[in-house]
Parts: sequence; structure tokens; C-alpha cells
Amino acid sequence: MSSSLFEFQNADLGYRGNLLLRDLSLSLAAGDFLGIVGPNGAGKSTLVKTMLGLLPLRGGRMGWRPERPLIGYVPQREQIDAIWPLRVCDTLRLTLSAMDRPRLRRKDHLEDIDRVMRATGIEALAHQTLSTLSGGEMQRLLLARALVVRPRVLFLDEPTAAMDLFSTERFMDLIAGLHRDEGLTVILVTHDLQSLAGRADTLGILSDGVLHHGPADEMLTSERLTRVYGCDVRVERQNGTCFIKAHAAGKDAPT
Repeated sequence: MSSSLFEFQNADLGYRGNLLLRDLSLSLAAGDFLGIVGPNGAGKSTLVKTMLGLLPLRGGRMGWRPERPLIGYVPQREQIDAIWPLRVCDTLRLTLSAMDRPRLRRKDHLEDIDRVMRATGIEALAHQTLSTLSGGEMQRLLLARALVVRPRVLFLDEPTAAMDLFSTERFMDLIAGLHRDEGLTVILVTHDLQSLAGRADTLGILSDGVLHHGPADEMLTSERLTRVYGCDVRVERQNGTCFIKAHAAGKDAPT
């Protein structure tokens, strides 16, 4: 492996008897923001699960440097039992308590909790039970839970799926700010191409068993997206802002 934070080398990904991605090569540097997009069934979840070590590699090589960097993970959905009277602050305390950090005092835990609640804008929700949270509030809590462990790498799987347009923009601005200001490495899976425009450094597009990747501005073209999604996708740039519009229903048109 090179000095990259993460690498795939000629990797095959998938399940036993069903390879979804073949001969994949990808290098990720510390501090990168990688956006992963593609039609349903293209292998986005398989790619992330393999990177997280939840699925075995089917061929080739894969590696992290250091071998096990601290990772935060924000799932697409998390079912919360309304009967369980857990509060927002309790969730973060339990997360820290579950970690093997014997040298940290209780005061350090409280400072970490206060820090991430401020960063994610959920201070006012600290004593609310989880069953009272909206979809957007729950995603912010899940982000805070991922950040409270001070990860080097943050994975997010469709983090804005439960949010309206305004909440999506606020959430994505928050992620972009963490990436920019704290040097956090971000890997984000989404169907919302527009939310990645101007935020992701690198874009990976999964299509027909292949991962096409490169600088986001170079990957976001009308020709490429129309070919991948099987519908008329137009990319327009005005005053430095990228706008993406799908003009017909296809096999899985981007938002």
C-alpha cells in the first residue's frame, strides 16, 4: 500500500457467487471528501460495507493506513423504539461509555458531548426523548453520535433521506464545514447529486459494475450522468454554482 489513507487495488466486491464490482482501484487521501452515487442496485452499499470491513473482499487488495483508523458512521435509517425513554444526551453518554477510553475523566466526556451538540445544533434537544425527534433532528443526533468519538473518517449512508430541502441544505453545509474546518475525511453515499455539487472533492459514480471516479467538477457532466442514469440529465453552471436537472424518468434518475 502507498501513503494513502485508504486504497482498493484491483478489488472485486460483492457477495458469494455474485460480484457487483470488479477490478476496482481507488485511492483516498486523508482529508478527502468522497461522494458516492449511482443507480439503485449499482453497489453503493456493498462498497461502503466492504470499506467498513462488514463484507469480505472477494479479490484484489484493500487497506487502511493506519490499519484501524477511528471511524464514525451515520446510517441511512435507525429504528428507535418509542417505548425506550432514552434522551439525546443519554445516547451520547452511552456511546462514549461503550468505548475503551479509561484515561478520560467524566469531565472530558461531558466536554465532548457539549462540543458535538453545539457543532450539530442539537443543544436544545439534549433532554428530549428520541421518540419526539423529527427525521432531521434524528439524523443530526446520529451525526453527533458519530462525531463524539473524535473519528478520523466519517461514513454517511443517505444521511438526508428523511429531510426536506431546507434541512438537507443545512445538514450538507454542516458536513462540508466539518470537512473544511477540521480536516475530517468524509465518505458520503447519496442519490442527491445536487447536494454534492460544490461540496465533495472527489465523486465516485457506480455503473454496470464499474466505479468511475475523479474530481467532482470533472465527473459532473451532462453526457456522463445521462449515460449512467438512462435519462436526460443536464448540468448547468452559473456564477460558479452547479445545477443538475433530470428531464425525464429513467431507470433511477438523480434528484
